Amino acid sequence: MDNKYNTFSGRFWAGFFDGIILLPFVLFDFIFLKPDKSLFIVIPWLLISYTMYFAYSILLHWKYGQTVGKRIMKVSVVDVSEEKGLSLLQALLRDSIPLFIQILVLIKLVIVTIKIGHYSEIDIAHESVMLSYVSLAWFIIEVVTMLTNKKRRALHDFIAKTVVINNNA
Repeated sequence: MDNKYNTFSGRFWAGFFDGIILLPFVLFDFIFLKPDKSLFIVIPWLLISYTMYFAYSILLHWKYGQTVGKRIMKVSVVDVSEEKGLSLLQALLRDSIPLFIQILVLIKLVIVTIKIGHYSEIDIAHESVMLSYVSLAWFIIEVVTMLTNKKRRALHDFIAKTVVINNNA
């Protein structure tokens, strides 16, 4: 295998660093997502909190071919031709399945929150279990796909016609 496709650890650690960068949004969840908060605060915050990662990922991949985490780990996402960067459509397609799942979760959260009249993690957890299993299944499919082809392309790379490369190779 060409060393430029040896990106598993870089991708893993990039996700870790991106998680740290987005951690403040998780911390704000502890402030805004409480049963005593007005639905006029909870609902808009749910929309922001549950879409922030995708805005971060899609926009940075489109503009720079990498998130901050990927930049730190020296890996980039490029068109499968490896001759150009990503189009906005490719960046969107890379995240399309998890974004769709997250939109379903968000819709479910909003409906449950409005139905019970306040934010309740327990009620929401009961309502969202199936979507959590779908997310886990997607993750497993992504890892298995990435580990079973020469260019280490995950399923989302096949969908978007992209490949992740090691900038050091």
